[in-house]
Amino acid sequence: MKQRLLLATLICLPLSVLAQDSGTQSVDNEALTVYGRANVSLQSSDEGDGSYSDLESNSSRFGLKGKGQLKDQLEVFYQIEFGIDLADFDEGDDAVSNRNQVVGLRGSFGEVMLGRYDTFLKDSQGSVDAFTDYEADLKSLFRGENRPDNTVTYYSPSFNHFKVGGTFIASGDETGDDGISVGIIYGDKKLKKTPFYAALAIDRDVADYDIEQVTVATKLGATIVGAALQQFERTDGLYNSDGYLLSASHPVKQWVFKAQYQAVKYDSDKDASISVGADYFFNADTRVYAWYTGRECDIQLYQSRGCGASNGVEQDFLAVGIRHDFSW
Repeated sequence: MKQRLLLATLICLPLSVLAQDSGTQSVDNEALTVYGRANVSLQSSDEGDGSYSDLESNSSRFGLKGKGQLKDQLEVFYQIEFGIDLADFDEGDDAVSNRNQVVGLRGSFGEVMLGRYDTFLKDSQGSVDAFTDYEADLKSLFRGENRPDNTVTYYSPSFNHFKVGGTFIASGDETGDDGISVGIIYGDKKLKKTPFYAALAIDRDVADYDIEQVTVATKLGATIVGAALQQFERTDGLYNSDGYLLSASHPVKQWVFKAQYQAVKYDSDKDASISVGADYFFNADTRVYAWYTGRECDIQLYQSRGCGASNGVEQDFLAVGIRHDFSW
């Protein structure tokens, strides 16, 4: 019932604005933006059975986006983005995958979009993950990194830097349950407009998990520090756990040095990882980097993305790579 109420709210808000003007108007389209990211590294991995080397395409992507003015303070927008594997292609795997792909409306009511998009919980993490897209990505131990199909997402306008939002995930058939991801955000993810950033997000029936997560970030001088707390439970009640993440990054001229620690606990067992790295920026779009991640896998019941079924082992990862962002 709660999921259906959220869906009705997401739909009715923009429709109430549209109903104020029944006239037909043309769309004033703005220029199309084509964008992407090429991010490839040479990585040495030891998952407990010996080391090996490989090239990794770290969430490389290609997409296009645009918007068009419909009337005063109302516009249509769209985004069509694909993941591209630049390093490896195994038989049976797709070198191209779907990422955020939506169409929506934006106005004084906020914005609503339909399609495939990051859940509110995933989006609310901001920039707290200093090693996103790499081996130490927050999703290696946490749950909730979801980009589901069949979503309706709403974000309110900002009120004194506060914003609420939610994602409705349609089950797609009669055998599944609809899911919701809702919460509240304060501040600017990049910490340029506010001194700190904070978010509270809740998932219910999303990818078989119920999750509560708190995320915070701020600046201590030039150093950006962040933290995330998460509690999650399988919807079938098989197990539950809680975890935390601490991160820090510090710029020195063209360098950014960073470190991160993450742990998930179940009873007396714990899966944990520690990471250190450095990025050297040639400019805002191009950087080279190196990082190291060490991970302990101790929890027998909980199988994380990072540890998988490799419990009772220690893992080590080392990488050097190049990242280039582009748009035109």
